[in-house]
Amino acid sequence: NYVKVENATNSSVPATFVLSSLMVSQDNSSSGNKESVVEILKKNTTSDLVLYDFYMKPIYYDIERLLNKTRPDFALVIGQRGNGKTFSALKLALKEYRKTRRRFVYIRRWKEDLLNGRADTVLSPLTSEIEKLFGDGYTVQYYRRRFYLCNDKNEKLDCIGYAVSLSEASHTKSQAFVDVKYLIFDEFIQMAGEQTLRSEIEKFENTLSSIIRTREDCIVLMLANTVSKFSPYFVHFGIDINKVNQGDIIVKEYPLDNDKGVLRIALEYCEYNEEIGKRSSKYTKSGMISAGRWEIPESSDIPSVVGEVVKDRLLCSIYDPDANVIVGVFLRRSRWVTIEKNPNTYLFEHETHTREFLILRLIDKESKYFHLTDQKSLTYTRFNDIRLFLQAIYDQTDIDIENELYMGRIFADNMFTADYFNHVWTYYGQITPRRLL
Repeated sequence: NYVKVENATNSSVPATFVLSSLMVSQDNSSSGNKESVVEILKKNTTSDLVLYDFYMKPIYYDIERLLNKTRPDFALVIGQRGNGKTFSALKLALKEYRKTRRRFVYIRRWKEDLLNGRADTVLSPLTSEIEKLFGDGYTVQYYRRRFYLCNDKNEKLDCIGYAVSLSEASHTKSQAFVDVKYLIFDEFIQMAGEQTLRSEIEKFENTLSSIIRTREDCIVLMLANTVSKFSPYFVHFGIDINKVNQGDIIVKEYPLDNDKGVLRIALEYCEYNEEIGKRSSKYTKSGMISAGRWEIPESSDIPSVVGEVVKDRLLCSIYDPDANVIVGVFLRRSRWVTIEKNPNTYLFEHETHTREFLILRLIDKESKYFHLTDQKSLTYTRFNDIRLFLQAIYDQTDIDIENELYMGRIFADNMFTADYFNHVWTYYGQITPRRLL
């Protein structure tokens, strides 16, 4: 839907005209009106231009492209910070209200995110867009969990949106949400080490039910930075996030009961935006901010010695219900031989060295000796309380896993395993120094 223009050396077309024409083609991309730009250029030049197709990426993300392409009921968008995910979703909601008078709902996990001083700045970046849509001097003000459209005299004209938190799901069901079209769940992926709500998926679905009621044309937009791979929503929607690469768009469909059609889920992992990365990377080294990569700290390399012989024994296992994986904690015994000079005899002798430490790996089957899970069980080797779990291991093996962790003597086979362990350790109520893994 775009054209690229290379000026011939004797062309009279100024650079500003070429750029403005390309902007016109970008604005009209939905209609695919490429020929109009070419014709305009031909009318304003005295020499030949080299015209050829190419994809001109917009600076900021546009969620409408995903919606138009996939027609989803749930649209999940993840990517680098600052690429315009939230801006685009809110702009779409404002355009919908301007066109149909249907409102939006802005959703966050914690009620603290919706206090005045935080939520009232959500629409601040869209000040110019609001004036374009509604008129000069028009603003949107946040007051008591509602967004109000105000005229140039600062008079409240209408409620155009609502704000709710999942942590207050029990109170949401008593509220009335009139003519809602878009539900925007911002920051749905929790940061590494941040706890999710207890029964978060249940609270999420109850919140949607309270808002949507019997409507069938609402669209849920879920936005997040790539701060962690661990979100209960990936499991809930059947998405294996480890198989999703930057630039991918995946669509899943689930049949509804009573032959009511299908539920369509779309997820887009935004392509790396080089322009945004250049602007951000000056001030940060975060791969998530500058390039949209997963913000998972690198784990320490497992200590090793050339020529060593290692033997790993599974000590215990921990089940992560959110990611549906099992993290195995292994006791590694390492033995190696060196040739050292005896200071007394001046002879070279063989010296045997041994050491033991804990390593982490993902496994397929749980340990038959110590297993931590979120399910109750009558089997005495399975625990659902982490304190009892750790104490049982210490009593029977004399290994203090918590102490080993805080002393920095637990190593992961890769950074993803380390973050799985960090997540599951936090899930069961412990606080871990993530930098030690």
